[in-house]
Parts: sequence; C-alpha cells; structure tokens
Amino acid sequence: MHRSAILASWVLTRYEDVRATAKDHERFSNDPSWRGPKASVLRPAPDDYSILLMDPPDHSRLRRVAARAFARSRLTALSETVTRTAAELVARAAKRGTIDWIADVAEALSMRVMLRLIGLPMQDCRRWATWVPQRARLLEMIATPRERSVSYRAGAAMRRRFTGMLQSRQASDGDDAIDTFARQVAAGDEISMAEAADMLSVLMVAGNETTTNLVGNGMLALLRHPEQMQRLREEPARMHDAVNEMLRFDSPVQTDFRIAKARSTLRRHVIEPGDGVILLTGSANRDEAAFANADVFDIARKGPRHTSFGHGIHYCIGAELARMEAATIFAEVLRAADKIEMHGGDPRYRPSTVIRGLAALPLRLVRRR
Repeated sequence: MHRSAILASWVLTRYEDVRATAKDHERFSNDPSWRGPKASVLRPAPDDYSILLMDPPDHSRLRRVAARAFARSRLTALSETVTRTAAELVARAAKRGTIDWIADVAEALSMRVMLRLIGLPMQDCRRWATWVPQRARLLEMIATPRERSVSYRAGAAMRRRFTGMLQSRQASDGDDAIDTFARQVAAGDEISMAEAADMLSVLMVAGNETTTNLVGNGMLALLRHPEQMQRLREEPARMHDAVNEMLRFDSPVQTDFRIAKARSTLRRHVIEPGDGVILLTGSANRDEAAFANADVFDIARKGPRHTSFGHGIHYCIGAELARMEAATIFAEVLRAADKIEMHGGDPRYRPSTVIRGLAALPLRLVRRR
C-alpha cells in the first residue's frame, strides 16, 4: 500500500486489502461526488450517472433491473447463440489457417453475443464496434483530452440510439434487454428512460471489453504454456477451472477505484474522507500470500476466488456469461485445430492502465484431418 503523488490516491496491491475495500461500500464509495479536491480517480463524463458510479440505494434499485437481463433462463436461451457463433467463427478461422485471434474471433464473438442479449440488429455491428472501444476509453486514467472528448460523443450517440429503441418497444413482449428495460420504464416504478439508456450502454461496453480480453489473454496464456494447453486438450472437464485461471493469471480488468467516505486506517496508513483509492486487481490476483506459486499458470489450480470480476455489490453482473463464452470458444478451437501457434510477430497490447487486452494476436491454426 502506498500513496501515489501522481494520482493523488492510495494504491492497494494485496489480495486481502483489495477484496476488503471492494466489499466495504459503507466506507468506500463508487460515487465521484465523494471525491476530495485532490483525488484524480473516477473522472466521469459531465452527463455520466452510470450504475458503475452509484452507491445504494440507487445502485441496488438499478442492479435489480439489470439482473433480469442475466436471469438463468436468459443465459440458458443465449447458450445456443454462443455455441453456434463459436462454431462458425472457429470453422472460418480454421479454414483460413492464419488469423488475428482478437479481431476474427474474440471481438466477433463478444459483439455478436451482446447484440443478441441486448436486442440490437446484427447489421449494426460495425456501428457498435466503433462506439464501444471509444466509450471504454473513458475508464482510462491515461486517456488524453481528445480521447475523452471522442468518448463523450460516443456515449451520447449510444444513449440516443438506445433511447429511441426504448421508446418504440415499451409494448413489446420480447425477452431481450431492451424489451425488458422498456417495459420497466413504461411501468414507471424502478428505472427512468435516461437510466435505462445508460444501463444498456454500460452493458454493451462491459460485455464486449471483458469477454474480448478474457478470450485474448486466455489464448496467449495457453500459447505461452503449451503443457497447459495440452493438458486442457486431454482433460476438457477442467475447462471451468482453466477459464478461472485465465482470469486470475492475466485479468481483463487490472484496476478498480473507490473514494473514501470516512476516515479509516489500513496497514498503519490513515485514509481521509475524499481520498481516492486504487485497487490493483491484477496485483491482488498474483499475491503470494493468497495464491501458491502465484506467477505460475495452472489450469488445475484450486484456492481462493480471483478478483477479476470485482467483489461485493459491484461484482460483475455478466460474469457467468463471460465464462460461458470463453469456455465455449476454447473448447471449440481445441477440438477443431490440432495445432495453434503464434504467427507473424509478437502480440500487441493496447495502451491501457485499467483494461488489459491485446490489440492483435496473429495465429496459425492447423485443422484436424
């Protein structure tokens, strides 16, 4: 734990501290209005009142609405889309032989699944593929003023699009997220039109960024640990554990943020009200005090739960869907290809401090005979 002069915030690196702070919403807030004059974290857009930046009771109210889009019955129905999409993408990739795993598989899978979950037409794929990374850039502490301006415009465009669809579908009996939220807006008791449009924007960004980077980082981990890839081929029943190890070993989200609401002491340091607190989830996932041989990638690992999906009331609502997508695509590609190897250069990461993901991962797939 240390005080960052550059970020004017406390930085927590240990598993125990990260989990405890993330869970303690009574003393540590997600709401930027608690921010002191010197804290530099959680800088939202001027019109951003996202569920990510709320505390109870408003957070609890909106989370109940959002949870309906991820109900067990919805995920069960969506599993057919995930399976079919994964099979199509892997078959196409295997036929081509050389691909970019990120653009051709990871991004394509997450985008198609989120379009289906939310209830957007597939022909709008390119539009959302532009808006989503632009909006996600707002999460970055290193985003430039120009990038933040582009992010604001993308967010406004997303909300306008969702608002129009919510208005036109309030009488729909469909089961996608837009239809579900539209009926709640029409009922007028739990969520407003503006909140629903913002919620859909959050789901669209989070659902794409998290899954894309899980599938990308997970593949790179397997490639760099070929003995673990071979073990997963031989023991496919370990897929659930393998995906969790991918999440721990190279988390798609490396950083979370809180703001102190009350004076507290942690590891002999005094945190004052208004202080920013940065939770290094990626570091927590490699804490030697929590994970034996923490820097070893082991698909059979047992032990404490990783912090990659957060903890407490802000635990990622789409965690189960992200795991389903990753497990399905890895099972499919290991069945379809006898050999998977990097091709045409080293993998490239996107410049980022919060979301850790590859810009490209060139691969060569050798199809089964």
